[in-house]
Amino acid sequence: MFRLFLLVLGFATLFQVTHSSEASACRCIADPFSKQYVYYTKTWYGTKRKWTCVYTCQDAQQQQVKITGTHEDWYTTDKGLEGICDGLHYVNRYNTFKMDFVWQFEDARYFDASDSTAPDLKKWNQEKCR
Repeated sequence: MFRLFLLVLGFATLFQVTHSSEASACRCIADPFSKQYVYYTKTWYGTKRKWTCVYTCQDAQQQQVKITGTHEDWYTTDKGLEGICDGLHYVNRYNTFKMDFVWQFEDARYFDASDSTAPDLKKWNQEKCR
């Protein structure tokens, strides 16, 4: 019985390692300095934004490609994290000059393109990673 348990545990671990290596092969990371606004309109009832970001994506065969992802959204509030590229991580830090907390860029993180709001990245993910 114990051997059967170890065998099942071994297969589960092997499956998890193989599955996670496939998932980590298909990933993207944003160039934090590539954001460009295409459209930005601010009114008293909200803000409409459309922007592009350049992403370096790696497919299941370890091939890298640069993809320009287009994002578009409507915001009724502005808290400081609206309109950012996917995968960019910001932290809220106190700024003594402004005497208030501000969002500051910390790092770019890899992410799964299927979770992106950019149709370009979702299309690439379906073609190259599924």
